[in-house]
Amino acid sequence: MIRATEKSSPDSPATSSPRPERPSGFFVADFADSVFGPVRAPPPNAFPASSRAWTRLGSASSTLHDAIRHEFASGGRVPHVCLQQALLPERAEAMHQALREARFKRHHHGPYPLHIAPLDAQQPSVLTEFCAWLKTDDSAAYHAKLVGWPQALETRQVQVSRMDVGEHFPEHLDTDEDGLAVVYNFTRPWEDRFGGVLAFVHPDGDRDLMRVPPLFNSVFLFRAVGARHRVTEWTAAAQGHQRYSITAFILAKR
Repeated sequence: MIRATEKSSPDSPATSSPRPERPSGFFVADFADSVFGPVRAPPPNAFPASSRAWTRLGSASSTLHDAIRHEFASGGRVPHVCLQQALLPERAEAMHQALREARFKRHHHGPYPLHIAPLDAQQPSVLTEFCAWLKTDDSAAYHAKLVGWPQALETRQVQVSRMDVGEHFPEHLDTDEDGLAVVYNFTRPWEDRFGGVLAFVHPDGDRDLMRVPPLFNSVFLFRAVGARHRVTEWTAAAQGHQRYSITAFILAKR
């Protein structure tokens, strides 16, 4: 039986830092009655109806929703939760293929050695459809409700990125405004030796606060303000594969 939450140990492939303050465990979205008990129908209109075209998380049991919100709130210095099976399986597979076919270019900011896919340069696909949904008020409401964010949010930016061998994302802060950063991962395959791990810097600067691997069809939501982080180098061991992610910044309404 899969447990509702599975925390990785400091020695697991998901957490390669020798002294992480908070091991980067993954919350496993399992919908079996044997785990959560009888699944009750969610309250009507609890989540925007448009989310059902992309994910089953919005229509999960109230028990699961409570667990997700608890996981986020108890996330430590950086409130966060990471969910597997983020999108419907057929949507995730189509997204991976669309990302492989997307038009990427080097990031416009020189110190950021990675590739991005400008949405206005893409052919219509499941990728552009999903990114268009991420920009909607429905999407902002869905992600806010998923983690129990108390204020209304709006999507400010959606970015599609790819890492090739030798690329990384240096340490940085995303924003000084409160709200969520939401990272959808479509990397396949992924092994620990490939790198590409999202690593949050401990305030003391001598270790990582937590490390999150880019597992396929996972989503990582965290409170963006003050959360200094980086993405480790995509190594030569990953030759022939790329790291794909879609990031949305869903911040407080202006």
